[in-house]
Amino acid sequence: MKRTVVCLLIAALCLGLAGCAALPTPEKAADGAAWNEEWVTVGGIVGVDTPDGMTSRENNEALAANGMHYATWSMGEGRPYINADGEEATLYDAQVYLLLGGCKSGEEAQDTMAQWQEMAQTQYTVGETAEAVHNGQELSLITYTFDGEATPYARGASAFGVYRNYAISVEFTCREGFDGDAEELLARFLDNCHYAMP
Repeated sequence: MKRTVVCLLIAALCLGLAGCAALPTPEKAADGAAWNEEWVTVGGIVGVDTPDGMTSRENNEALAANGMHYATWSMGEGRPYINADGEEATLYDAQVYLLLGGCKSGEEAQDTMAQWQEMAQTQYTVGETAEAVHNGQELSLITYTFDGEATPYARGASAFGVYRNYAISVEFTCREGFDGDAEELLARFLDNCHYAMP
């Protein structure tokens, strides 16, 4: 399942990110908005005003000492699912995964982002690629499909970027038959992301 891929990605990157620390909850966003306590704050850097139709599911700070943070959102009803490793999980029609990696410098964050993009190129069958700006943040976008039976999801769209010394990855994945455009829904999510004022 996709959660296994995210966990493997986090584990693979922890060694290179040791020594990074999350910032305290900010007072203001770089777009000028006052920081809202109702936003899902990830690593003290990204605040997500959860879009209508999406539900915040998890905000994991377990790896914060290594500079890694991730959060998830879902769409649709959850159903039981057993992955390839025999582990039980809840499967939704669509899920969003936000991964934030704090680094020692902006250059290191660029390297981390490039590694994440390279991993995506090997894990997915990539369709379109593009550059875009969402709420002031420059991002590289890809759309893709999944091959084989390693995941219950059929297609998705991802965004990769760097904010200060943080690498950012946001994935929107959905099941076959999901009635929604992954690219449009990812864009809506990204438009609702706010970044802490430096």
